[in-house]
Amino acid sequence: MRKLLLAAAATFAIAAPASAKDGQPYVGLEGGILFPKSQDVFGTVDFTNTATTDIARSDVASVKYKKAYDLDMIGGYDFGMFRLEGELGYKHAKAKSVSLSDNFVTALNAGAGTAFTSGTDFGVDDTTRVWSAMVNGLLDFGGNNGIGGYVGAGAGYAGVKQFGESNGKFAWQLLAGAYMPVSSNLDVGLKYRYFRAGRTSGSSSFPFTAGTGTCGTTTAPVACSGGTATFDEDSRFSSHSLLASLVYNFGAAAPAVAPAPPPPPPPAAPATQTCPDGSVILAIDACPAPPPPPPPPAPVERGERGR
Repeated sequence: MRKLLLAAAATFAIAAPASAKDGQPYVGLEGGILFPKSQDVFGTVDFTNTATTDIARSDVASVKYKKAYDLDMIGGYDFGMFRLEGELGYKHAKAKSVSLSDNFVTALNAGAGTAFTSGTDFGVDDTTRVWSAMVNGLLDFGGNNGIGGYVGAGAGYAGVKQFGESNGKFAWQLLAGAYMPVSSNLDVGLKYRYFRAGRTSGSSSFPFTAGTGTCGTTTAPVACSGGTATFDEDSRFSSHSLLASLVYNFGAAAPAVAPAPPPPPPPAAPATQTCPDGSVILAIDACPAPPPPPPPPAPVERGERGR
């Protein structure tokens, strides 16, 4: 039974994955679903006809995004309970809808004699791209040979391109995740990220021509006017992400070696016996026969009397 237990322990030690963690560098790839938060759009209208009142800048639309994708590369060093890593990321999102305010569209049509609707995109760029370079600090829990987890935060630089313009801003993020080893060098994991870039600004212009007829009001009619509608955003790009990760750890820990079995006990000493003559022999042997008794002494001859 003892031999069976030792063999089972050795088999488990060889088969168990040994994840290289503490005191080792690592690199990884991550990718998953991006959930961008909606953003506000501001708009102004400058009519060419000076008799038509321009529309002042106001919040005129909301951009809602489709589910998108988030990719990044990471590389860092595991100090034990603390990890420090660098991250290069890319996010790409496309608008699901650009919902214009009915009041804005009505005022524009009233001055231009047009028939725009709240569903008109007005040439607003509906794609957002974000490049980021971040430094992350993570508190790491467990995981050297099993499931582990971490929480942390990061800060860095993000280039946000939307509404036809690119802006570079400070960015920060919050992170949490879990991972498990699948070999001596590889971990797979699941990661959550909240990302927020600094305030950005971009604008796009939409020239329009006047419609036919008379605009304004019945009491103050004016000729319909062409002009330019300008749309801009003055907000922060923020998003939630759920990512799958594949991480390669350099310098895998050596698999545990099963302890050597203890040496066998020394053989038991054979049983012995002491013979009458004082000799010690094996118990299974016969003692030597005693020597025969010495012969009796010869009789003494007597001489004749009188001689």
